Amino acid sequence: MKALGMGWTVQDAMYFGGEQFVQQNGAEAARRAPPVNTAKRIGVPVGAGTDAHRVASYNPFTALQWFLDGKTVGGAAIRGPEETPNRADALRFYTIGSAWFSFDENKRGSLEVGKFADLAVLSKDYMTVPIEQIGSIESLLTMVGGKIVYAAAPYQNH
Repeated sequence: MKALGMGWTVQDAMYFGGEQFVQQNGAEAARRAPPVNTAKRIGVPVGAGTDAHRVASYNPFTALQWFLDGKTVGGAAIRGPEETPNRADALRFYTIGSAWFSFDENKRGSLEVGKFADLAVLSKDYMTVPIEQIGSIESLLTMVGGKIVYAAAPYQNH
């Protein structure tokens, strides 16, 4: 993939279908799935999303929690530590990693001078909240291209 200039987009399918994956492929295969740390280590670009499967949650925080704790929707811990990304890497998969796939990494995906002001003000600090609470994080304010597209209290009147 790297030699061809390709990348890999990862979805949260294992969050919903991990138990079935274990039944079909075995626990050892599940421990290494998806191999995001391996991809990063060998230089394959990784992006993440939540909309590629017929059974999925569009909530990126549910998926981020799954990336970090390796637990399925049923509570089974199936992924091992060797392919569990750290918080910063998991967040990068959803931001600058995904921007790479749409050839937008010079316009969005990180907060830098000259890039679009795409950002969210969150209900909890993703970097410090206990991992088991990441799935409950909500956006209180969402900006796309510097314009407010969603606002919850206390930001609704601004």
